[in-house]
This record gives sequence, structure tokens and C-alpha cells, in this order.
Amino acid sequence: MYLSAIIGERWYKCKYMFYFLHGTDTHKARRKLHQFLDLAEKKRPLAELFKITTENWSEGQFDELLVSRGLFEQKYTVVLDNLFERKEIKDYILERMENVATSEQIFLMLEGKVDGPTLKNIEKFSKQVEEFAKSENIKHSVFNIFSITEGLVRKDKKHLWISYVDLLSKGAPAEEIHGILFWQVKNMILASKGGNQKETRLSPFVYKNALTGARKYRTE
Repeated sequence: MYLSAIIGERWYKCKYMFYFLHGTDTHKARRKLHQFLDLAEKKRPLAELFKITTENWSEGQFDELLVSRGLFEQKYTVVLDNLFERKEIKDYILERMENVATSEQIFLMLEGKVDGPTLKNIEKFSKQVEEFAKSENIKHSVFNIFSITEGLVRKDKKHLWISYVDLLSKGAPAEEIHGILFWQVKNMILASKGGNQKETRLSPFVYKNALTGARKYRTE
């Protein structure tokens, strides 16, 4: 089924939306994720995007996104990126799958290989589950692409370059890495100009991280 047929008007009008993408071919899964995001942005251009990884995970933020409608009932699109790498996060999310499914926000979840019982549990609450399998004879390295922002925030050029080369060697698309860096720079600019976290409309963790980075680049 074509993605446009899956999403289209039916997705736009649907109140509860949770989509689960998983499998060993993380490149294809991530490309599909970005297709979902592009279409979601066209349908809801004012929706705020939250990307949650193991690096910026917060139980409080996650729970808030499940119930929050945002200012003037603004909608959110929430990306959960390979959170099952940490068992405690996985357990926390699985215990709240019904809340995710019935949230008014769009939740897009991306994972690698998922065990049978976990997948069965997720399927009960997902609008759509799609698997991307990779041939077993092809080696694959799991990576967290958001790790590239650490060197940028710390103004550590050596760490930034090493992270960049490492991600490229593991198969991360250069354009995706550039997009993550642009996203972090944009957040740093917002944090430096905003009076406080609420004014920037960034999540508390993202705001704190961005503000730390912004202070590193301030000029006299």
C-alpha cells in the first residue's frame, strides 16, 4: 500500500494515531519515518515536532506529551527513536501503550529488531505496524544519530568530527546528519533569544541542552 494512501486524508482526520516502524534494515525504516514526517508536516504545518532518544529521554516529558494539547490546542508529532535499547525505557513505554494509542498526538516509533511478545503487544495498540527486514548476510551497526549533537553543544570540534566520521562509517546518510545538526543549531538560537523555556516552546531537556550549547558560542 502506498504511503499516501495510508496517511492522506484518513490520517489527517483520524484522532488517535500511533505508527510503529521496526526491523533490522534501519536505513529503510528511517527513510519511511521521514516520509511520514514530511506528509505530517504538509497536513499539519503548525504541529510541533518532538524527537525523543535514549539521550534526551525523560519520563516526565513523555507523560506530558501523552496528555498535553499544547498552546491553543496545538498538535504535536512525537518521534520515539530506538528507545527500546534501554530496558527500563522499554518497560515504561509498554506499560503506557494504551495511553499512546489514545493520545491526541501523532506518535511515530522507530525500533530495530523486536521480540515476538513485544511486537504482539504493540500491534494491539498501533494503527499500523511495518517491518523492514535486512538480509542476514549483510552486517549492520545500530547507531544513535543524535549523538552527533554532543560535540556541537560542547563546542568540541574533535569530538564532533569523530562522531561525524563514525556515523558515516556506520551508514548514516550525510543529509540526515546535517539535518540533525541544523535542528540543534536552531534550538540553540531559540534558547539564546528566548526569555525562558516556555517561551521557546522547547521541551525542558532540549531547552537546557540547547541553552548550554548557546552559551558556549556567545561572543563578547
